[in-house]
Amino acid sequence: MAGAKILIVEDDATLTELVSIVLTREGFTVKVNNDGATALDTAAMWQPDLILLDVMMPGMHGYTVTEKLRAMAATAKTPIIMLTAKQSIQDKARGFEAGVDDYITKPFDNTELVLRVRALLRHIDIQAPSTEESTQPARTLVFFSLRGGSGCTSLAANVATGLSLMWRQPVTLLDFALPIGSCDVLLNLKPRNNLGSMPKQDYAQLDYADIESFMVQHKSGLRFLGGVTHATDAELVTEELASFLIGRIQPKCHYLVIDTSHSFAGPNLAALERADVIVMPVTPDVASVRMTLGALNVLEEIHIKREKVRLILNATFSESGLESERIEKVLGHSIDRVILHEDAWTKAVNFGRPVIQTDPNSTLVTTLETLVWDLSTDADWEKEPDIKSDMWKRVQRRVRQRRPVQGAAGR
Repeated sequence: MAGAKILIVEDDATLTELVSIVLTREGFTVKVNNDGATALDTAAMWQPDLILLDVMMPGMHGYTVTEKLRAMAATAKTPIIMLTAKQSIQDKARGFEAGVDDYITKPFDNTELVLRVRALLRHIDIQAPSTEESTQPARTLVFFSLRGGSGCTSLAANVATGLSLMWRQPVTLLDFALPIGSCDVLLNLKPRNNLGSMPKQDYAQLDYADIESFMVQHKSGLRFLGGVTHATDAELVTEELASFLIGRIQPKCHYLVIDTSHSFAGPNLAALERADVIVMPVTPDVASVRMTLGALNVLEEIHIKREKVRLILNATFSESGLESERIEKVLGHSIDRVILHEDAWTKAVNFGRPVIQTDPNSTLVTTLETLVWDLSTDADWEKEPDIKSDMWKRVQRRVRQRRPVQGAAGR
């Protein structure tokens, strides 16, 4: 119950501030939305433990919001307390019929509110499974290349952002690049805590709520655990720490994206061994092809199946390079997607905005959106999401009935 996440959906700013203060003092993590449509989006991504919901709001009233929440897999069983000035039996009946769990009329006593909240959360704790084994772990995508400058970090940040925007489900990005991470630059985020500060305490005693406190949230909804910012802290990031973090985070999100450094160091091995898909960018030059072949051979030696690897031909320079067919022949592995050189990459880095959030009509963004689709789960392909994002609608128009060249290989 400690640290439980509570979403407040209320358009009265004064009341919202009061309730937020009361619940925060009780140790809860609070997020606020002032309209129903935004709340549905937040609930799908953030997955609160309890929702406090007003009835009369602009655009969509609370009864409709409740019905939509109950229709969404992520919030079908989330406790909902309706806060409203409506006191008639008919109003209460309508709320319960829509699917609320409790009903508090305004004005209310703060102590009563806290007691009601705790009572519902306690009931959920009692009903919850005693282990996490029943939770479907996240699809884990690891971006890896032995060649620096191949665009590994840029692709990791953009795919993670795209997954969050497309599916509106919890997505986490881990920056395991050593000695210094740079995903925070690409996302224009400044985490107060990061991977480098975590091993300075007894991290083995941390639960997920503690780990989540090290994360920051990108405006796309993506949750981000920043990489090391002081190179001297890099040696503290061990294979054991990486394994611990992956194991704790996988059951708590829909997709887990991990950026790695250009070596087979311990933290990278921990990520590669737990990957569902290894995304390996290769640039169209001899040095990159040689290093990619070496990486593929090492993966085979440590018994990681080649079927897990998705090669991305990433043209990081404008001059002509090796042809994709020649690269495929040398590597003995097909290339899943080709990304042509665009100056937009440099601009995106300097402005701290992922390319995938720029012009949706550009060739580069179209390619990245399709890559995000390719890397998504079969289950997500086969069902319509509860919230149909603009990106999902665009991709559906382009790739309806289409599957990647390698199909479900490595899934």
